[in-house]
Amino acid sequence: MPTITKVSEIEFRPKEKSEPDWLYEHRRDGWKTFQSMSLPDRVEHLWRYTSPEEFLVEQSNSIMQSYRGLSPAETETAEAEQEEYAGFGTIKADGMINSALQEKLESRGVFLGSIFEAMKKHPELVANHHGKIVGAEFGKFEAMNAALWSGGLLLYVPDNVVLDKPIYLKREITESASFTRVLAVFGKNSQGTLIDEYGSEHRNEGGLANGITELFADDYARVRYVNLQNLPKSYNSYITQRAKIGKSTSLYTIFGGIGSSTSKVNVGTILAGMAAESKMYGVVFADEKQHFDYHTLHHHTAAESFSDIDFKVILKDKATSAYTGLIKINEDTRNCQAYQINRNLLLNKGTKAESIPELEILTDEVQCTHGATMGPIDPEMLFYLKSRGFARPDAVRMIIQGFVEPTAAQLPEELGDTMRKLILTKLEGNRA
Repeated sequence: MPTITKVSEIEFRPKEKSEPDWLYEHRRDGWKTFQSMSLPDRVEHLWRYTSPEEFLVEQSNSIMQSYRGLSPAETETAEAEQEEYAGFGTIKADGMINSALQEKLESRGVFLGSIFEAMKKHPELVANHHGKIVGAEFGKFEAMNAALWSGGLLLYVPDNVVLDKPIYLKREITESASFTRVLAVFGKNSQGTLIDEYGSEHRNEGGLANGITELFADDYARVRYVNLQNLPKSYNSYITQRAKIGKSTSLYTIFGGIGSSTSKVNVGTILAGMAAESKMYGVVFADEKQHFDYHTLHHHTAAESFSDIDFKVILKDKATSAYTGLIKINEDTRNCQAYQINRNLLLNKGTKAESIPELEILTDEVQCTHGATMGPIDPEMLFYLKSRGFARPDAVRMIIQGFVEPTAAQLPEELGDTMRKLILTKLEGNRA
């Protein structure tokens, strides 16, 4: 990683002529907040197992890119032709956005493209949602993103619109420090699936990927959000995702992680409407000396809401992981149900997993449970498969496939197949 230098003397850049006042102030305040905040203390429970220094980079004027108010002509667009997707968007290294959307969806008011472009077409939409649930006050590294992000995508699905195929987004991380954002807004009674992948083809380079996703789903919406982190091991990744869902809204959050050297991921959903439902499914697979640190949150702020978390970890070689899951239920938020389970599969000696389930229940009349399992592959399973003629490597492969399958089955078909292949490839030790 690059050397760390002091930033106290680096002032935020001047305002560009075409830059909205509110956005410039938001960025400038983010920089001030980043400078004023100290690094998280390792005694804090969310930082107990991971060094915050891993997510700092050398601060210089070169990293503080100017505002780029991209015009439609500067934003590469095309009609989506892939049969499996309703649209796609790519955040490139220089902040350029490549986006495509089915023409029939554009005619119904769906927008997919650069946040900068959206500021011209939907200024109130951006102003009312950008930074509202993951702002500069969220934390030091979120403040750094608020000030420095250069690539941003917006997906807007109006009321009563149904996306019959997924929207696929790709964050192409190629710089030594990449700061990206995705903002997704689903209207009332809308439906859709959003796939958000972090990846890079530059296997020999390295650096930091700092990404934020804010997702809003209004009343009666049905949404699936898929987050896949598949970066080279030369990178560290810091990912924050928050969602806020309304009355009788259903959100399925599915996240998978197999890449990067050190990865810290903070995923959460605010259940802000009565009868809201949030389910999270996660699978991460770490090998060699990879370190994964995941934190999940379900915050119930409305009555009769339901949440469920099923987070699975596979560790190999000398890999380590830490999982912290918090269920929080506000006062006078009755008749809620919340569950969480963390399963850890340790493939050999030398791996280490930490599991910290947390409950913050401020009311009565709720049902909440949590649990965790941790250990090697059941020797009786191996014995049974070997007695049926399977060699040990094949038996281990089958057990891992069964471990992962419930989560892979929740993904769109083509993405589920991709996750299965990635995990099997990594199991065989072929991951770069």
